[in-house]
Amino acid sequence: MPRVLRFFGLWLATLAGLSAAETATPHPPVWAFYYAWYDTPTGPNGRWSFWADKQVAGQPTRWRIPAQPLVGAYDSTDAATVAWHLQLADAAGLDAFLVSWWGVANVSGQAFEKVILPAAAKTNVKVALNCELAQFHTEVPRLAEQLSAVLLRTKDQPGYLRRDGKPVVYLYQVPFAPKLTPATFTELRTAVEKQVGPLWWAMDKIAFQKGTYVLPSAWQQTAGIDAFGFYGTFSVKRISTEAELTPFFKHYAQGVRQTKAQLLLPMHPALDNSRIQPDSAYVIPGQAGATLQGYHQAALAAGADVLLLTSFNEWMEGTMVEPSADWPDPYQYLRIIAGWKGRSFVPPAKPAK
Repeated sequence: MPRVLRFFGLWLATLAGLSAAETATPHPPVWAFYYAWYDTPTGPNGRWSFWADKQVAGQPTRWRIPAQPLVGAYDSTDAATVAWHLQLADAAGLDAFLVSWWGVANVSGQAFEKVILPAAAKTNVKVALNCELAQFHTEVPRLAEQLSAVLLRTKDQPGYLRRDGKPVVYLYQVPFAPKLTPATFTELRTAVEKQVGPLWWAMDKIAFQKGTYVLPSAWQQTAGIDAFGFYGTFSVKRISTEAELTPFFKHYAQGVRQTKAQLLLPMHPALDNSRIQPDSAYVIPGQAGATLQGYHQAALAAGADVLLLTSFNEWMEGTMVEPSADWPDPYQYLRIIAGWKGRSFVPPAKPAK
């Protein structure tokens, strides 16, 4: 073959390779639920909150967590620990934290505004409100007032998560007896957007209807919702293998695809709520990361637009990927997540104690 033809053939092959790489389907964003409700005796409340039931002489009498954090129990307002969490997430390729927000009901409101949001601006990880008051509010006007106030202070900061150009708000709802109805959500959205402008609303919504779990038909008709998803499988159905999850996720996805909303699906690394619910404990073993990989494959097979990692640091329910001192490899889950994005996980330096 003449040299010029060989060169031309190589050029075409290179061009084809570049084209394949450029048109490859990108990995969906991975957003992790992040909890900022932890207190220690050295924190603002001067007590153990969520880590333990009570204390004697500053020490916990009964731990409520199934494993110990690599850096020990921490306070959610500790800037060094929060910065390390965001650096870990950045190194693993996580795209965002959905921060559990309770306003002034616990330390989460203070932590989000004063510590987490400023720290996120120094990384590639964005943060957004996971409004838990949406489930536990007493009246919509008061909820709208609280949500509008925090968004006016935070939505335009560089660390705040946006999707389709709009600030993201996730509204948490329990699967059973959810507080928001289509009518009260519409009331909430109208009141908040009147104050702060358009938002990207993600609604946690799944219900048992006609013998299966689906997106309720009434919500399919509700305007203004940009995404539907749900926090976890363990609260609705005790399944955890890829073979079980794939048809479950695909069936739920069918309802979401009947709307214009995007699809959010959960992924769990493990579960162990035996310390907080001994009478109805449910354990999903991590299986050295195999469980998380199964959830990941099932969510991808169902066509999720965003993957919801449940969770980064929900230690009481044992769904965390935050490094634990009790694991052979403290960073085992973060290494797996990094692999999804084609990167090698390099742990950042631990915060000084």
